[in-house]
Amino acid sequence: MRLHAAAFAAFTLGAIACSRGGVEDRAFAWTEELPAGAIVHLRNGTGEINVRPATGQNFVVNGSRRWRHGRENDVKFVVTHTGNDYFVCAMWRNSGTCGAKGYRGKNTNGILAMFSLFHRSTDMSAGLEADVPANVVVDAKTSNGSVSIDGVAAGVTAHTANGDVVATHVSGPLSLVSTNGNVRLSADTINASDSINLSTKNGSIRAQLPANTEGKFDLSVVNGTVRSDIPLTQMAKATFGRRLQGQVGSSTRVVRMHTMNGAVLVTTHPVSTEHE
Repeated sequence: MRLHAAAFAAFTLGAIACSRGGVEDRAFAWTEELPAGAIVHLRNGTGEINVRPATGQNFVVNGSRRWRHGRENDVKFVVTHTGNDYFVCAMWRNSGTCGAKGYRGKNTNGILAMFSLFHRSTDMSAGLEADVPANVVVDAKTSNGSVSIDGVAAGVTAHTANGDVVATHVSGPLSLVSTNGNVRLSADTINASDSINLSTKNGSIRAQLPANTEGKFDLSVVNGTVRSDIPLTQMAKATFGRRLQGQVGSSTRVVRMHTMNGAVLVTTHPVSTEHE
């Protein structure tokens, strides 16, 4: 009995030690000089992604971990590289692979976990903060958390399922998508061929574009309002919601903004001459 009691006490103390919360703001760091036109893919399962402009061509990324229940090694950070594509991923036990295909984020429902006698849960979240050269493309995706991109001129893809997406001082092809959250865009310069796609299901979209932005505009909402400072032809009320469409100038690129529940607002600011 004493042996059993001692074993139980040791197990209990171990469980308490393993579940003790913690914060690691500098759990991971990696840097690399990137060529112009390279693509940085940032992947997270639960947590934020923040991108800032770098001062040169060095790409610098830091990873953080925060948890109340779990263990320090419940999340690891992995870097892979293929050609001009650089992948940086926060990996949980069943996150799949860090690459072009197979990343599953925070997945605790894998077959091995289901049949493990020692299966345990973790509430650990990871954060990725990156300094990215302006001439490098950013592709940032997380499942639960916000995505913030600033100062990227070569193009941005930013997706989240639950959280806001904010892109400021950006240009190049833009795809900003949330499922449950707001989408915010402030673009300094937009080339005539750069596509713009902003969407969410539950949240509002606010985009500030240069006053001379041209293209085929398609702005729509199911439940909410649509307004644009760029003159567009208001279509008749559709079966579901409201829609603004119109061709501005001669550019054939598509400017698409859509939400189901929220609002779509397009404003303008003076044309930047910084890059002219």
